[in-house]
Amino acid sequence: MFKKAQDAKPKEITYERVKGYFLWLIGKYGDYTSKTLMQKANLLFKEDTSFNEEALNHLIERGIVDDLRYAQRLTLSYSEKNIGPNKIKQKLYTKGFTSQIINECVESISNTEEDYLDKALALKIKKFGEPPIVDEKIKQKALRHLIGQGFSYSVANKAISHSSKEN
Repeated sequence: MFKKAQDAKPKEITYERVKGYFLWLIGKYGDYTSKTLMQKANLLFKEDTSFNEEALNHLIERGIVDDLRYAQRLTLSYSEKNIGPNKIKQKLYTKGFTSQIINECVESISNTEEDYLDKALALKIKKFGEPPIVDEKIKQKALRHLIGQGFSYSVANKAISHSSKEN
């Protein structure tokens, strides 16, 4: 009546099939890094990976896969949130971008130390209140929190000792 999945012959792996798989992924789920696409293709087409790199290079040449463009868009999105440059670098690294692309994108952010201080201050006020922190335990907790959000030690320390009278 119904054929079992085991009885079905596996489809032949071709250049067109691999390229179609890449296009399907991008169309359904959005942008990917070239590294991630290659990992997914190597996993799916593990019997014959000879077409994977060729198909990926075709998409890169056509501008469909562009790691720099994708990283810049992500960097802009992350910079609008209250996170520091170190956290942005970490998030981009986990996406699979090269360190060269990551550094280029983070340097292109036009945020100064004062902008990062404002973001760190907003996080500090949200979690620990507006007055400067004097208790040593709470100060250390706040420092760990702000550094964990990607801010440098100096910016985090300024945010913790900042008072509204200094404005």
